[in-house]
Amino acid sequence: MLKGKRIAMTGLTGQIGSSVAALLAPGNEIIGLARYTKQGSLEAAEKLGVQAVKCDYTTGDFTGVPDDVDYVLHIAADTFPVDFDTGVHQNGVGTGLLFNHFRKAKSWIYVSTTGVYWDHPDPWHRYKETDRLGGSTRITSRFPYGPTKFAGEAVARTLSEIHQVPVTIPRMNWSYGVGGNGGLPGGLISAVYEGRPVNINPDWENVGSPIHENDFTGQLEGFFDAAQIGGNIVNWAGDDPTSVERLVPWIAQVIGKDYTFNQTREATSYPRATDNAKRIAMVGRCAVPWQEGLRHLIRHRYPDLQLRDAADPEPGPHR
Repeated sequence: MLKGKRIAMTGLTGQIGSSVAALLAPGNEIIGLARYTKQGSLEAAEKLGVQAVKCDYTTGDFTGVPDDVDYVLHIAADTFPVDFDTGVHQNGVGTGLLFNHFRKAKSWIYVSTTGVYWDHPDPWHRYKETDRLGGSTRITSRFPYGPTKFAGEAVARTLSEIHQVPVTIPRMNWSYGVGGNGGLPGGLISAVYEGRPVNINPDWENVGSPIHENDFTGQLEGFFDAAQIGGNIVNWAGDDPTSVERLVPWIAQVIGKDYTFNQTREATSYPRATDNAKRIAMVGRCAVPWQEGLRHLIRHRYPDLQLRDAADPEPGPHR
């Protein structure tokens, strides 16, 4: 775990960033850049021990933002851009403006997404960093996040070359934990507990690899150390893939609730399991199995709930 570093960080008010800030702030100097428009968000950041700095980096205005940092952790993104142009500006152009300001850093992490990969017909396909890119062809018209994050990757790699600043580009899968909204697994827990149906697509099993906040925060130091001029790209996901269709019955069994699925082709995610060999060689295996991590998250949210035993879902495709 990082200690004694001065780190500029974006996305602090989001799910990944809030988890990272809570775990790193006690041992590091965190400069948290955000617009802090939500009531109480700035105060919440300061309560964690973060130096909260109001900044919308996508405008290029860095008034009052220091540039003398050891590392930059760029997590912030427009995850639901209203159109391609907006997404490219927020996730691509904004990244370039931010990189240019922090060009004196020792190394960078630009957090991307496994949504940049071109769809494979097998929902259990393990995407490698060398697989074809382009984002989901099935949902891009309604959800242009993946392609605009690929634009951000290209910008980060270009500025890395121009300023000779090493950068690692980890492509995040299903992050989760007690921070923020709990990620996709946290949303499934809430839906089952509250008796709401969970949307699934009838055409594919929605596969992913959950990674706990303790793991993804603990791996940051290794990513900074592994940064390269021009970008070092790596999948960022848990070691055990599963799916929404398997997690929901498991969660329901653990908390003692019924569940329902709602089949709809409007579901806005496509399966992304990953080959993690490169990440394992770089920073090691994950320490928190998703079963353990989800139980911890359930206990955190519902401390009075008596959790039950549940059999692990069978691995591999079941459709």
